[in-house]
Amino acid sequence: MKTMIVYASKSGATKECADLLNQELDISSIFDISKEAPSLGGFDTVIIGSGVRMGKLYKPVLSYIKKNEEILLSKRVAFYLCNAYPDTFQKAVERNIPQKLIQAAVSVMSFGGKPPFTATNRSDWLMSTNVTDFVKTICQI
Repeated sequence: MKTMIVYASKSGATKECADLLNQELDISSIFDISKEAPSLGGFDTVIIGSGVRMGKLYKPVLSYIKKNEEILLSKRVAFYLCNAYPDTFQKAVERNIPQKLIQAAVSVMSFGGKPPFTATNRSDWLMSTNVTDFVKTICQI
């Protein structure tokens, strides 16, 4: 099974999480979609990661989802969001990800996030239990 991660990151949290997932899973390819928007052909599982600012996913992620919605519905898809304010997670999901994709996704999870304008260690912001649960779900066939 070929798996890809596509993500966009501003504070670096989403990239850190993509790298962490890469260590835990058998990832075929990782793409920063603010630099390169890859084709979904040849991949069975697509993991999409984005930071959240002011309740919105980053524009490259929103554009990628919109452009590829029908193809994504034919794949095994999962989403992770890096948001510094976990209480806004559900609202961000509902505002930004089409309902069909939410329902089809094998996982939609918050990994926590770096508060704006602060320097923090990963252990201070990463919701590691959520990452572990996400990895377990992705590994299930």
